Amino acid sequence: MPSTEHVGSHGKRLRYNISYDDDEYFIERDGVMKKSVPDAIVAGVAPSEASAELMLRMAIVDIEALLGMEE
Repeated sequence: MPSTEHVGSHGKRLRYNISYDDDEYFIERDGVMKKSVPDAIVAGVAPSEASAELMLRMAIVDIEALLGMEE
């Protein structure tokens, strides 16, 4: 599963680690799981549309808007 880091552009500008693949993504900060989206249906996406690229973009949106997690 590929992973990348993303620094939030608002608030405290914290660094998050995003692990993502087709159909899922996980967001961690300082080794603590902040959000887990284990499949596309949980993310509200049809499995046939759930590419790794889309999952990464959705994780970044979650970080920027703090959707379903605290800073």
